[in-house]
Amino acid sequence: MPRSTSLSLLVLAVLGWTVTGCPASNPDSTSAPSAGGPTRTGGEPVSDPSVVPPEEPVSAHVAPPIALPADVSEPEASTGDSAGHAPQVETSSGDPSSVFNPPRTQPPVDDHRSNPRHRPGGKGEPFDPIKENGPIFVGWEAPRLAIVITGRLEGYLEPCGCAGLDRMKGGMSRRHGMFRELRERGWPVVGLDVGGIARGFGHQAERKFHIMVAGMQKMNYDAIALGRTDVALPAGDLLADDAPFLSANVALFGFDAQLTPRMKIVERGGVKLGVTSVLGTSFQRGVSNPDLEMIAPEKGLEAVVPALREQADFLVLLAHADMKETLELAAKFPDFDLVVTAGGAPEPPSKPDRIDATGALLIEVGEKGMDAIVLGIDADPKQPIRYQRVPLDSRFPDTAEMKALLVAYQDELKWAGWSGLDIPTLPHPQQDLNGRFVGSKECRDCHETSYDVWKKSGHAKAYATLAELDPPRQYDPECVSCHVVGWHPQSHHPYEGGYTSIEKTPQLIDVGCESCHGPGGAHVQAEMGSDEERQIKLQRAMVITKEESRQRQCFTCHDGDNSPDFDFDEYWPLVEHHETE
Repeated sequence: MPRSTSLSLLVLAVLGWTVTGCPASNPDSTSAPSAGGPTRTGGEPVSDPSVVPPEEPVSAHVAPPIALPADVSEPEASTGDSAGHAPQVETSSGDPSSVFNPPRTQPPVDDHRSNPRHRPGGKGEPFDPIKENGPIFVGWEAPRLAIVITGRLEGYLEPCGCAGLDRMKGGMSRRHGMFRELRERGWPVVGLDVGGIARGFGHQAERKFHIMVAGMQKMNYDAIALGRTDVALPAGDLLADDAPFLSANVALFGFDAQLTPRMKIVERGGVKLGVTSVLGTSFQRGVSNPDLEMIAPEKGLEAVVPALREQADFLVLLAHADMKETLELAAKFPDFDLVVTAGGAPEPPSKPDRIDATGALLIEVGEKGMDAIVLGIDADPKQPIRYQRVPLDSRFPDTAEMKALLVAYQDELKWAGWSGLDIPTLPHPQQDLNGRFVGSKECRDCHETSYDVWKKSGHAKAYATLAELDPPRQYDPECVSCHVVGWHPQSHHPYEGGYTSIEKTPQLIDVGCESCHGPGGAHVQAEMGSDEERQIKLQRAMVITKEESRQRQCFTCHDGDNSPDFDFDEYWPLVEHHETE
């Protein structure tokens, strides 16, 4: 090919691979604003000193409910008598629990895909979740009742797992493992969720929602609030799975239909819990769903609090609201002993807060289902309630039940295909200038050195990392978008002329040259001609600098959720290459 100018090309080929498509990286996932809150002198947040943790050494298409094999079941939670009284709040202390903080008997498998801290060429010790995130349930005796509190799952079905899986938190399987371990210890368990399960719109969002609800049913959740993202789905999706949704101020198909319970009495461990939920006013404003009837949270609570007070010992409010509105509601309805908010920080605090106006416990859940909160209610009046933030990390084993759901979900995506998921195909922003995608092999003849570096990198094997997973993920738009050429890594849709399938576009698998430089069709065509001005123009259009890579390009896929070990300065020298002619 004729070349008439000198040009240095920096080709981004960062060793290692990951998926931006996992919901954890969604830039639109909502963290509820945290305005207001319990305060101490000077306005700083306060953790109640009398409550401390243990000391640490969609549309018309509605997918059917998922049926699991008959021999796959979840242990039923123990129940107790109805003579219990609402416990007071004290502290807890003691020794570590070996069940939840298992000793290391051997180092983790040396697999750089699942453990980049132990990858070839990496540095540091193999990841130890207990050393990193701390032991849990230190000194806990079997409580009278264990209340597991979660929320704001935000479509985070599982950690991405392509890089640093051991370091990632969250996922339905680990959550299920935690529930199972609690019940295997003989603890009576109540599961409560403040809502926010779904993420986004469309057929994939609906399918994922059904899978996650099915998983929560396997965990025997007792009550789930309707969150902002949940009520954006068609009411048929919310009713299809017979899940324990409840709300005092949101009704599917109207309050007269009586399809949405407004409260629930849960009796377990000798304690009667009265549970209700509300969708905050600020979150209601963004909802446009004709299948719903919504009223003010205050009006909804006025209708249910008297009945809760009469029937229950311990009142719980699941407030899918920002922090400011949560505290205002708690002050107006002081009967609640426990208030759970969808507001607050991305990670729950290590110690619980009290609401100044009422003395009720205030619980935050964080985001993306990465942590759970467990409250232990004890019969001992000296230690009535204990608090534990539980990081859902790799100390909890995956479970066969959640694996079955993941397989079912990926099979549904494969069966539907891109068209069945209604995924749009859009023009690439550089398409008018750069033309269409051609594949990395078209770059090889003129950029042999760069091609050789890319070929030896993890990017050249990115597609295989999806196809070889169990279950495979190459039919999942949220995964494939960072493992092929010609997809938007954050919006999870293909560009015109981008990858469609291994059969139709095999030249566009893996993270290739055009994944970072943009489509190269016009550049290749120009180099075959003699228009030097056009050649120079298109060459410059394909350049991406090191600083652009540092500031923007790499982190569209290698973000903190999906590549927790990614360090630009560490990786770049291993893959940087230039060409000058």
